[in-house]
Amino acid sequence: MTDTERKRAQRVRDKRNAINAIGHEQDAPLRALLYILERVEVSEPARHSARRAWLAFGQRYGFVTVSEE
Repeated sequence: MTDTERKRAQRVRDKRNAINAIGHEQDAPLRALLYILERVEVSEPARHSARRAWLAFGQRYGFVTVSEE
């Protein structure tokens, strides 16, 4: 496999992981969350998913806390 083919395969895996992570942002890998955040401008459902990804990202790394109201 050439470098180009390996990179393309990695992009395909990243995209597939991001699609699978939608709705499961809490358990998603970091790359999937970042990919979801990249697509924030695409549509309203993408914005909702990006919001959940940002919350999961923030909880994971400690800069967002969630408190019950």
